[in-house]
Amino acid sequence: MAQQARAVATRNAIVEAAAAEFIEHGFAGASIADIAERAGATKGAMYFHFKSKDLLAQAVIDRQRELNTALQDRFASSDLSALAILVSMVRALGELMRDDVVALAAMRLAVEVPDDDDVRGPTYDAWAGPTATVISHAKAQGDLRESIDPETLSRFLVAAFTGIQTASFASTRLDDLMVRLREMWTLLLPGIVAPGREHVIPDMLQRA
Repeated sequence: MAQQARAVATRNAIVEAAAAEFIEHGFAGASIADIAERAGATKGAMYFHFKSKDLLAQAVIDRQRELNTALQDRFASSDLSALAILVSMVRALGELMRDDVVALAAMRLAVEVPDDDDVRGPTYDAWAGPTATVISHAKAQGDLRESIDPETLSRFLVAAFTGIQTASFASTRLDDLMVRLREMWTLLLPGIVAPGREHVIPDMLQRA
């Protein structure tokens, strides 16, 4: 059991080291040797757990999927309004990007890993369906305009979040990410909230 626990700890350390290297140097610039050194692992241990850098990238993406699922499950049983859940989910995802090296690395890999849709797509696509569902509920509850198409707004929000976190990372290493996300909602909410429901906007901005 002790040996198994050490193996798990070593694997986790390698994944986190790989995530840090992918953030700092991108997929192409990260090297197996540097990842091993950062993780405090031997090359033998590296190749025992991961035969290639592609498999390391996949492990980072898989960890991000687990984090996404846990985040979505957290809101699935919430008694908040659907619009409040939507705004809160975006905030929680921003906090995840800001605070978790693996989550942030997965976002960078989604852009940089070439010619592998299995790695690149799910980081973004995993949010499109759940986001559209929440938007549909918010529309049914009367908080969003009837003209809103849930799939269209979902695609916009996923793309907007991606662009905002990319710009924030480039300029401040995500120090201003939460401010930028709140600015997004400040501009967006007046255009999507249903007429007569404008009074919910201040509360939504408090959640942003």
